[in-house]
This record gives sequence, structure tokens and C-alpha cells, in this order.
Amino acid sequence: MTTQLTSAEIQEIQQILKDYTPAQAAFATLEKYNGRLDTSFDELWQEKTGIEVYGNKSLWESTLKILRE
Repeated sequence: MTTQLTSAEIQEIQQILKDYTPAQAAFATLEKYNGRLDTSFDELWQEKTGIEVYGNKSLWESTLKILRE
């Protein structure tokens, strides 16, 4: 399952968080990947921690598995 935000959704959230500097990197990453949350989440995690995968899966996949359980 791919979760993707539309351009309108991203712009709406950007307006709410326009003065919150830490969110700007996340918005840039979302725009880079056309709103794909999974790819953006994994890239931001890798930039922050240097860890590309979590076990045999991406952190996004692992997080979804835990939340579903």
C-alpha cells in the first residue's frame, strides 16, 4: 500500500506549519517524492540516523506492521 499526499494536501499543511522551521526539510522531501509518505519517511529517517533499513524492511514497513498488530 502506497500512501501519497496530494499537492493540495501538502500545501495546506505547509500553510499551517509555515513558521515551523524543522518541518521545511520534510516538506522538501515530500515534494521531491511527489507526496509519497513511505519514501519520504525512509529518506528522512536515513538522513537523521544513517540507518537505511530496519531489519530486512524499511522503517516505514516495520512501523506499519507494528501499528497493524
